[in-house]
Amino acid sequence: MLFLFIASLFLICSESFTIDFPYDVKFMAKISNINLLKINEDEKSELQYLFRTTPVLVFENQELTPKEHFEVSTIFDKNFNDKVMHPFKETMVPGVNQVAIRGAGTANHFGVNNVEIRNSNSFKYNELWHQDLVGIKDVLPSVVSSMYMIKTPEKGGATKFASLENSYESLSLLHKSIYEKMEVIYYSKNIFPEIDFTGYCRIDKFWEKESEEEYEKNKVERPLIIYPSEDATKKCFMMTPNRFYKFKEFSCVESHERMRHLMKNHILTDNNIGSLHYKKKDLVIFNNRKIIHTSTPTQQYKEDRIMSLLFLGTNEPLKYL
Repeated sequence: MLFLFIASLFLICSESFTIDFPYDVKFMAKISNINLLKINEDEKSELQYLFRTTPVLVFENQELTPKEHFEVSTIFDKNFNDKVMHPFKETMVPGVNQVAIRGAGTANHFGVNNVEIRNSNSFKYNELWHQDLVGIKDVLPSVVSSMYMIKTPEKGGATKFASLENSYESLSLLHKSIYEKMEVIYYSKNIFPEIDFTGYCRIDKFWEKESEEEYEKNKVERPLIIYPSEDATKKCFMMTPNRFYKFKEFSCVESHERMRHLMKNHILTDNNIGSLHYKKKDLVIFNNRKIIHTSTPTQQYKEDRIMSLLFLGTNEPLKYL
């Protein structure tokens, strides 16, 4: 009987997944020895708890179709919906509206055939720090965003992540009191801005080119500091430079100066950035409301970098202060 008991313990240990923290930051974890299509309810609960405390999860060696990619992503948002249409419609996967083939190269996967993936100069030559679906009219920012790697270059092609929870926690009490009162005005038009080498400083001065009518039609107001979900106890920044128009309290010029200061000194600090160099079949699930991210410039690698990119629709409201 003792032998059987010990053997059963070994079986449980050998079949359970492994959680490691091999990155430079504690908000990213790697999960090995798991098939997400075959997990039981206990394993699902453990992963859901891990996602609440660790907002970037990397699952190795997953075999997924776009539909399965969607299905496993729903594990991490109890209030998900299937109503969001992926904004990159030219490479959206037929029958799975939340998933598009993205990256750099030619898409020939999952019903998207012989389509050259187009990237703006912002993605080609610079980083472009952003949150998915933030600053878009009548759309709640996704809780879950996800990338599944189909093809990876030998060099380059990493994604960088920064924690918006840690950024807030690192503030002085004075800065917290200032930022908590600030409102952001985003411009919801789907534009790819001209960004300088920082990955967050706009140099196109687009606010000088838009009419008052266009501004009123496309503006979206959001607080700078939020709770990312109704049951959240930690506050975090919400900031996406690619759609940033101004702070409500300041002019456009002064607002962009203040945004640059915020990004440089409080969000994109060296100890708050983790980098992921992908392997084929890596699946990344991250909490888009707690994380800001960027790909590395596409000009840094010559081979194709192809992924299945998912924005999961949600009914989870933003909780304001």
